[in-house]
Amino acid sequence: MPRVCPNCGQSVKDTAKFCKYCGTKMGASVSTPVSRPVTTGRVAPERVPERAPVTEVPAEVLAQLEARSQLMSLEEEDTELLKQLETLEKELEEGDRSIAELEKEIKPLQKQIKALKTREKKLKSKVKEYAFEKAGKERSASKERLDKLEELKESGKVRESVYIRLKEEYEKNLDEADALYQEQVILAREWLSLLKAQYKAVRNELSLLDARHSVGEVKDVDYKSRKDKMEKRSKILGQQVEIFEEVLRGF
Repeated sequence: MPRVCPNCGQSVKDTAKFCKYCGTKMGASVSTPVSRPVTTGRVAPERVPERAPVTEVPAEVLAQLEARSQLMSLEEEDTELLKQLETLEKELEEGDRSIAELEKEIKPLQKQIKALKTREKKLKSKVKEYAFEKAGKERSASKERLDKLEELKESGKVRESVYIRLKEEYEKNLDEADALYQEQVILAREWLSLLKAQYKAVRNELSLLDARHSVGEVKDVDYKSRKDKMEKRSKILGQQVEIFEEVLRGF
């Protein structure tokens, strides 16, 4: 029986360990419980079976890129409006212009800024972390716990038996978090490569269209319609690539 991914809601195979759409790690199957041998010492992370090559970027990933793109645009617009407001308030303070004259410009700006803040708040509620961002934070948290545990041991603030037990537990958590993190980053970079390839293909198609129009193969009316669509698609893909590159820069 198929299962539902807890992150994106897509149906995946009952035996799947990772969601093929968003990369989220799936829990153990109810119908096929997994038994694990009792071990001591540091446990090596479970090897993830090779998956099929990625051929498309999941809809959930694209939706998140769109939300982040819109949020970025709003924040840039907000910054520009705040600069304008600051300039007007400075003129008011220094008495360069009359109060009545400046208020006519200040009040509309304040309303625009308030409306932008409301839209930003709504968009921020839609922006979710990618699986590799979550895994990266969990890896960092596991590493910090291990470091703090070592500090406690060195200062004699933790018993040896407690130290050994926690060290084994935290190292296991770190290994698992690191394995998931590496897998998710690789998957995300494949998504980025697909987006870059799509962007390059659209730019090439635009160049071909320009050439066909120049030699008279494509008529003016058809040319303008097709060019507008391609340029719109090119802009969207360019923004997606830029945002995803920025997100992945720290990973």
